[in-house]
Amino acid sequence: MSTREKIVAAGRKAMLEQGYEGTGLGPLLASIAVPKGSFYHFFSSKEAFASAVLEAYAGQYRTQRRALFADAALTPLARLKRHLEKLVEDTMAEGDVAGCLYGVLALAAPGLGDDLKAKLSDVFGSWQADLAALIVEAQQAGEVDAGLDATETAAFIIDLYEGAVLRARAGDGAAFDRLTRFALATLKGRSG
Repeated sequence: MSTREKIVAAGRKAMLEQGYEGTGLGPLLASIAVPKGSFYHFFSSKEAFASAVLEAYAGQYRTQRRALFADAALTPLARLKRHLEKLVEDTMAEGDVAGCLYGVLALAAPGLGDDLKAKLSDVFGSWQADLAALIVEAQQAGEVDAGLDATETAAFIIDLYEGAVLRARAGDGAAFDRLTRFALATLKGRSG
């Protein structure tokens, strides 16, 4: 792993645990034995660093999501359900319901620069577009309520997930169960 990759990986962990504002560069770099000068060789600012962390995080999840969504061995609705399950698995694997980096940065958005906010908006938009395309596929297969607006429903599911992460972090052990139950019920045109 290169020094840059090491810094980005440590930044992901730190931001998930402590948030954007709570991530101090000094302690982060000390934890991985990287001098501050090396940091500034790769990143011009904390925002440029956060942008690189977001890019790596989004790339990983975009690749994972698109592979799952293309899995023709599962029906479209089964892929949607598996996506929700994988989100929960990955969130829990980060340790003590660390959360989603998109949500962590969204909480810090008022203090972020325009470039980082735009990148954050783009990654949410990419996720929403991928999810909407799968919802359309499920509608065409007759598995999802054809009356739903796929784009709005995709946004709703993302909002449910981000809210469930916050509730789970606050100790609500049923938050992820509600997420899956109500998202699937909504997709099928029923109440949870």
